[in-house]
Amino acid sequence: MLRSSARKKLCDEAIVLSDTSSDSDVAEVASVFTVSASLPLPTTRTAEAVVVVLGDSESESPVEASQQAQAQGRSSTLPALPSADVVFSGICSPPPSQQRHQVDDTVPTTPLPSPLDTADHGLASPDADERQKSERLMYLHIFDNVLQTVLSGESHLFSDQEQETLRAFMALDRHSRYLYTRLFMRKHGWIRVSALKTYGEDVVVEQSCKCLGTRTSSHEAFVQSEAEITDGDEALQLLILPELKSLAKTRGLKQLTSKPKEAICAAILKGAKQRTVVSFFRKASDGSSEDSAKQRIDALVREVTKLTGPLVRLSPPAAELFERVHLVFFRTPTFRGDDNPMKVAVLATIGQIRFPKYSVMRSHDLFASRDDVIQYKALLDVGSQMSELASALVKDTEKHKQGWELFLAYRDAWAQHIESLSEKSGAQSRSLTYSGTGDEVVAIEYWKRRFTPGSALAQIVERGAKFAANLKQFSDEECILQSLLAQTAYRLGKRGDWYERLILLHSAHLRPKRAKGKSSDDKQAADTLLRQALLAARDVCIRALNDQHVGRLSLHSISRQMRALEAKLAFEDDQLYRHSRLLLEWKSAPERTVYGMRINDRNRRGPSLWDGNDEVPCSVERLALWRYQSLGYSGLHSENTMVTSLFSLLFWDVIFHPLPGTLDTEYQSRPLDMGNESFYFSRQTLIDQRLKEIVDGEFSDIILANYDFGYGAECVGVSWDITCDQLLIVAKYIGGYALAAICKVLAREYRSKSSGFPDLCLWNSATEKVMFVEVKGPNDKLSDSQRDWIDILITNDISVEVCLVRHGDARDHE
Repeated sequence: MLRSSARKKLCDEAIVLSDTSSDSDVAEVASVFTVSASLPLPTTRTAEAVVVVLGDSESESPVEASQQAQAQGRSSTLPALPSADVVFSGICSPPPSQQRHQVDDTVPTTPLPSPLDTADHGLASPDADERQKSERLMYLHIFDNVLQTVLSGESHLFSDQEQETLRAFMALDRHSRYLYTRLFMRKHGWIRVSALKTYGEDVVVEQSCKCLGTRTSSHEAFVQSEAEITDGDEALQLLILPELKSLAKTRGLKQLTSKPKEAICAAILKGAKQRTVVSFFRKASDGSSEDSAKQRIDALVREVTKLTGPLVRLSPPAAELFERVHLVFFRTPTFRGDDNPMKVAVLATIGQIRFPKYSVMRSHDLFASRDDVIQYKALLDVGSQMSELASALVKDTEKHKQGWELFLAYRDAWAQHIESLSEKSGAQSRSLTYSGTGDEVVAIEYWKRRFTPGSALAQIVERGAKFAANLKQFSDEECILQSLLAQTAYRLGKRGDWYERLILLHSAHLRPKRAKGKSSDDKQAADTLLRQALLAARDVCIRALNDQHVGRLSLHSISRQMRALEAKLAFEDDQLYRHSRLLLEWKSAPERTVYGMRINDRNRRGPSLWDGNDEVPCSVERLALWRYQSLGYSGLHSENTMVTSLFSLLFWDVIFHPLPGTLDTEYQSRPLDMGNESFYFSRQTLIDQRLKEIVDGEFSDIILANYDFGYGAECVGVSWDITCDQLLIVAKYIGGYALAAICKVLAREYRSKSSGFPDLCLWNSATEKVMFVEVKGPNDKLSDSQRDWIDILITNDISVEVCLVRHGDARDHE
């Protein structure tokens, strides 16, 4: 998936918003695909355009048009589920020699509806006209497809009234639906109608706003007008600074014109709430001797709206309904603004990004009920709010207190949920098991719990523990962590972190402090309490070692804490706890020191800069890479992307194997359970078979075939900046056995192990050896995740070094 900033840039460059096209001279089918093919693509491959066509006449809703089309024998507008015998394989592709120059110019046979009605200004070129019409159709078709797909398969997640509202929306004219689509993709708030001219002619936009703002017996209005504004501060925030200054002058507040916006707003609002001398003596229409504060605020709002002109805003109830629809369709929260998944769909449709080819097997039981969806979305919104508060500095205690208050509102609900989980039996109370024989191994769909209210509630509780820690409420934090560890239904990958923090609480924060100057009896009592605290911390270590859901990274840390606690307790050798999962030491890599001239810049923040070989400032990794090149190595500063690219290419068909519910839309760079603990269990037979093939030396053919098959697609972990030849060389020099060992680690713990890999990937063609190098500048130390990867590489006989870059002239150290 693209970063949000990259998606915004692509969207801004590729999508023309003006409305200057005429629909009389454009062929319906060619309009979208001709334009899509003409847009610049990020790779040398031709991207596939995904356009979903819906019945879209002015006189009938898309649903009705779809039904009529099916009755007349035309192809259905709904995406058909693949049959049971459809098998996807990334290896079943044309030969690489043919595929490198293959162009997919297939045009779908389903006819498109006529373009949106637009005025012809006579200035735009035909290509620009077609582009604008095509882009508008894309937005509209994607949005309509979302609604139709959800209504056709998951309508049980919405009430009868909500379904009626959605159908009423789909029956609106095209311009109104298109305008709502664009408003929905923006940050939800008041927008000046005059700023919407990029979405159509002024008259058309005004008519669409009026249409969307009409309330009927079957549904509420989809948008609101400025008449809904009743809050003076809300109104003032809509003005730009010059308008605010003008309003301040008209209200006799000229001295404020040099103040910032917030100060001007506060002064104007304060003045509006106060009664004037004239109003004190003026009689109101009802005979009272004073005008009300509400009337004065209403007068202020009217003044503001005269300056702004007509305003429009999405109706909150309708917007919440459409957000739920998009949550159900995309299986991800609808982020407002740049991260809206609709933008990703648009970019995929116009060919700016491309997703892998796979069989979409949409499930209809991911969400259990309408109430679950509503609760899940509401809890996600709370979690997002808590996440923003948690990003504040620790010294900003006010925001952390606000986050703590949010947690307290849900603490009782979590306790009740934990109690209900303990009472249930079967799959709900078990963590990860699997059943089946032969080639079919099915996990108890643990990953689907991520889409339940309980999972969202668990995230809120986990964030509550962090707020308690920042506020130094250690007893509260200990209770929260114990409640999280009391269940195995959610967030199993976090259990190691919870144990580590709980051990620290008992051994450092919750233990009694030694009192100075007290009597011997008091000191003895304090020592007894201290020993009890250390024993409690050791008991937590033992619990963690026996918890099968604790990963190897946490096991190393917990094992070291265990031995440190036993040393403080003065245990004898026969008292030490023995366990097969105790991982006391990581294997250490040899170190190499290189020298370079560091550029001192006191104003610079972030990574250090060094004098490079070409006299251009470079990073510490680049400097180290040059030093290794002088030793006969070739290589890349690839960090994690080399191994994640190898893994994804080797397991491409396994990753995109059509398990029900994991590939629910055509806009996925990974299955929904990727990075989840059940990814491995759900595909264990397929993964083990592929690992055997890698050990047997078949990895080169698999990499080559899948590289050509999926080139340019947005696939998890794959960097297409690494060439196929480089991948083949590294895989060959690593060897089948070691390569399989690395892939198995990623298959089981992708989320935690997709980071921390050494910085440099080097190879020597003369010796046919590969070496990975972790580069460390001055005052930089290895993290636990880096030490763990180094241990894995050394264990599997893969060369690895730690390169220490130090300031100095290299010639002085030759």
